[in-house]
Amino acid sequence: MSRRWRLRPAIGRQKIRPQTGRALTAAQFAAIPLKMLLQEDCLGWQRPIEVWPLSCKFTPDGWQLNRMQQLEGIENDLLQAFLEHIPDDVYFKDRDSRFLRISRSLATRFGLSDASSAIGKTDADMFSSEHAKQAFADEQEIISTGRAMVGKEEKETWPDGRQTWAFTTKVPLRDKTGRIIGTMGISRDITERKKAEQDLNEYKARLEELVQSRTAQLSRANAQLECDIAKRNLTEQELARNAHELARSNADLEQFAYVASHDLQEPLRMVASYTQLLARRYKGKLDADADEFIGFAVDGANRMQQLIQDLLMYSRLTTTRKPLERTESKAACDAALMNLRESIEHSGAIVTVGDLPIVLGDSTQLSQLFQNLIGNGIKYCNGHKPRIEISSCAESEHWVFSVEDNGIGIEPQYFERIFQMFQRLHTRQHYSGTGIGLAICRKIVERHDGKIWLESQIGSGSKFIFTIPKGQSE
Repeated sequence: MSRRWRLRPAIGRQKIRPQTGRALTAAQFAAIPLKMLLQEDCLGWQRPIEVWPLSCKFTPDGWQLNRMQQLEGIENDLLQAFLEHIPDDVYFKDRDSRFLRISRSLATRFGLSDASSAIGKTDADMFSSEHAKQAFADEQEIISTGRAMVGKEEKETWPDGRQTWAFTTKVPLRDKTGRIIGTMGISRDITERKKAEQDLNEYKARLEELVQSRTAQLSRANAQLECDIAKRNLTEQELARNAHELARSNADLEQFAYVASHDLQEPLRMVASYTQLLARRYKGKLDADADEFIGFAVDGANRMQQLIQDLLMYSRLTTTRKPLERTESKAACDAALMNLRESIEHSGAIVTVGDLPIVLGDSTQLSQLFQNLIGNGIKYCNGHKPRIEISSCAESEHWVFSVEDNGIGIEPQYFERIFQMFQRLHTRQHYSGTGIGLAICRKIVERHDGKIWLESQIGSGSKFIFTIPKGQSE
């Protein structure tokens, strides 16, 4: 029975010993036929190297020939292991582009159970004629020029219509003398990568289309916006000119009203005085028509005098206004009640005043505001004893004042109209007045940067509400 040795990874003659522990001689080591299976990280072989001693006679030439044969066997084993386990497609072809050997991976792609089944076949037996012709042309150029084809991306078409992509390198296959006897190639399947690239390019193209479309939309929008801005600027300039002209016109009108009403005071006072003198001196001494005519003249002069006084007061709101300052609104209200004392006593009105704050305002104008609102509550009582309640409350940025009465009330459609100049809802036979009082109220409130409105129902009285900003009054 022959003895058996096991070759360790660190191979060497001194490391190979029989089980008896005795080292091999040089002749015995040279005559060993090697069956080598390498580790998996190289070509996937896992069994250790096994060595059997050979009992025969050796001559120097015989030893050399035997050794070369053994090395050739090792090389063949290595190549076979390489072709079995490499994941890429490897192939060897002759000068006519017929397969000599292929890797297990390529055989699987070809649908072959045994890689040797491909020997003698060509690409025309595996691919479509289009791809086979291109591959043959490439390989013939390599054979004729001796230049390698490195890193070419090839589109492979198959007989069933499939298309795949491969990253291919082909080089000349030479014999020991250097003569080109065919080609050798290695390919890696990059179909998934090419598909991802195609999807990316399509997405990029769609994205570029969207960007171009959006850019065109934005360009149109910007052009329209610039046009609108230009129109708006022109409109604003026109409005500014109109506002300036209106302000100048209003200022001239207010100045004219002030001058006219002031200058009319004296001649009108003279007319009123003499018509009243005629009435006192000649009333009853002439006929009834004369007495009636004199009465009309006296009444007209009085109404004209009142109208001019109201106009003068309205014009003074802007021509003679004082700077706003800390003002006790309760004191302004008390001043208004003092001015209305005769009317209050005559009508028996009950006026209740709650807590009123200190505000930033014009005391004279605030007093006029309260006087007009309270006076309306007394005037439009419809025969009832007037009851007027004045109160205030605080909001975040404003003081809210209210003057509520139990008078005849106002219909909702007239809520805005009553604040306009010379707007009356009743005839002079029922209620006297010039129709300027509430216009003065709105002018005063707006001068104090506030707002005024009312809440009312017919027969249930009215509630006038106005606001004044808190500002720095607190």
